Amino acid sequence: MKGTSQPYYSQESLEYKKKYYQVLPEKVRRHFLGQEYLHLGPGSQRYLARVFECSRDTIQKGSREVSAEDFQADYSRQRAEGGGRKKKRS
Repeated sequence: MKGTSQPYYSQESLEYKKKYYQVLPEKVRRHFLGQEYLHLGPGSQRYLARVFECSRDTIQKGSREVSAEDFQADYSRQRAEGGGRKKKRS
């Protein structure tokens, strides 16, 4: 069934999750996506990347972080709004 995407969430559930996701800081978003990926299982990465409009690399990094044995959810340090590497100009 190449080209079709399985709806993992109901429309109502997806709307609530997207609203919640939008208010999370960057690191918490990544961990949220990692948890969702681990919960939904193989094949859900593309779905999550599409519905939450993020990179699959972000999902992979989040799932690695939350599944690590020494995972500590420390959200005391957050990147400032607009902080980090700037995008290349074309």
